Amino acid sequence: MVVLLGQAVFGGWLSARGWFYQDDLSALDEASGRRLGWGFLTMPVNDHLVPGYRFVFWLQRHTDPLNYTQTVLVRIVLQTLAIALLARLLVLLFGRRPEVLVVTGLYAINPLILGNLTWLTTAACLVPAEIAAIVALDSHIRYTLTGRLRWATAAGISLLAGMCFWEKTAIIGIMLPVLSLGFLTTGGFGHRLRELLRRWPGWLVTAAPPLLFVGYFFAHHYGGSAHGVRVSDMVSVVRTGWLKMAVPALFGGPWHWFDNGTAYVSWSAPSTTAIWLSELGFIALVLVGLRRTGARSLLGWSLPALSVAIGTVVVAVGRYFAFGDLIAITMRYSFDFALALALGAALALIPSDPQAMRERLPGAPAAAARVPAPRTTQAPRLVRALVPATVALLLVSSTFSNVRFEDRWVANPTKPYVDRLLANIARAGPGVNLYDTSVSSTVVPYFFGPTMHLSTLLSWTAARARFDQTDTQPLLVDQQGNLVAANLLPAARGVLPKGAICQTLVQGVGTWRIPLDHRLPYGDGFLHLEYFQQHPSTLSVFIEDASGALVPPAAGSRVAFPVTLGAQLLRLRQAEAAAIVITSDSPAANICIGGAVIGAPFAPAK
Repeated sequence: MVVLLGQAVFGGWLSARGWFYQDDLSALDEASGRRLGWGFLTMPVNDHLVPGYRFVFWLQRHTDPLNYTQTVLVRIVLQTLAIALLARLLVLLFGRRPEVLVVTGLYAINPLILGNLTWLTTAACLVPAEIAAIVALDSHIRYTLTGRLRWATAAGISLLAGMCFWEKTAIIGIMLPVLSLGFLTTGGFGHRLRELLRRWPGWLVTAAPPLLFVGYFFAHHYGGSAHGVRVSDMVSVVRTGWLKMAVPALFGGPWHWFDNGTAYVSWSAPSTTAIWLSELGFIALVLVGLRRTGARSLLGWSLPALSVAIGTVVVAVGRYFAFGDLIAITMRYSFDFALALALGAALALIPSDPQAMRERLPGAPAAAARVPAPRTTQAPRLVRALVPATVALLLVSSTFSNVRFEDRWVANPTKPYVDRLLANIARAGPGVNLYDTSVSSTVVPYFFGPTMHLSTLLSWTAARARFDQTDTQPLLVDQQGNLVAANLLPAARGVLPKGAICQTLVQGVGTWRIPLDHRLPYGDGFLHLEYFQQHPSTLSVFIEDASGALVPPAAGSRVAFPVTLGAQLLRLRQAEAAAIVITSDSPAANICIGGAVIGAPFAPAK
């Protein structure tokens, strides 16, 4: 209970210091106006299939989009559940002993866990996947010890559920045979292998749900960014992941984080000294494991080794071409190392006995005779005295690393930007007229996902603003959330026919094309149309791209021209632009388009 309460308070404090950022806002934007259905849930996230992630952000978008406290509470509840499930799993494996409490406590405060918990985007994927992975391990152990297929079914469904949030959950399935052969059966290797094969129905039931996911994944062409990676690059990235992320994480690191200063992307950057000390510490643990549980301890350490090797290679296939060795030190890609490290260390250092496990399971078949537990050697008194001090040092190390990482996280510029923007809009009054430009690139960097506009962000608040109106000069929102006067800086103009006052005269039913004085490359912007007429009209307006396709403005192609003499300002979708095309389906239409300009708002220097 102390561990659960402590990690909840500390994790809640760390998470509450931040706010929504980057992918959070883009994912909320993508959920706007969407019906919760299979089509939306299976929309690729980059090239990932993560319906669970889509579901989380759909719920947030359709309840209270910018209620950050709500997200913190849910995250802490789920993470507390994960820690409780891990403790239950370890008690099943080893019984109630102090070492179980130590492993659980160190896992709960591990920087790979808490660092990913603080950002909603990573937590939305990884915390549910963490719960599913622990349940899958627990269910597999119960199946192996009892032979009941319902536990094998639970393991398979749990793996499937975890993969719906984080595809790398599948790696847990690869660890299950190691767990069975090394720790859940007794006798020689041949006998253990026969026991494993005898339970083939359970293995089939466990494997079926994840394989269905894999089949759907490839059949529907996810993973499109996969590239071939040279063997030497694979070796390099796995080595980097082991030295700079996995082993330091075992001792409460990484203690230092590198960031590029412009976006919340922080990478593990332990010093060379820290790396060497971590490796020496790991070697010491391996020796302690050999002394306590014999050669079988090496099977325990094989679990984190498999997690790092297979997990890093999987990520490298999809991301190495773009990010190189950075993928090995990016925290979100390494979250699952923490569970493999905790379980591997426990199996390597704590004696376990399959028969004792059966006795802890109600209804498990009793063994005919108890096989002696693996030999353990009592540690010298000095070593036993050092254990509490070492645990305390690891707790301090983890705390330091987490707080150090949070120093970067609390620099998140989103909350100051939104607060300043809302305050400025309130001072300007409800009739304020704004250009509907993209949200600041410091808040939603353009390389992280679809462009998000002010109208979307402000629709999640109580702010009242108008967008792209021409009765007053629209104001521009700058990168810090201030409102500044701006003019439309032309990038291209409609070609005016020689001797004409109208760039086009729309009369009756038909289609009219206004060529631009030069072609614009791919991008977004605004279309400003000036007009005069005798009676109000409604026309359809399009941008013709380089291929001749017609692209409607962001708000749709149907545009009202309500006054005798006026103008319209239309935000455009991202596209190339070669001409403006106007169509009319009304015989009464009679309107002169006197000027057409495509450009972007620009604030003159003061």
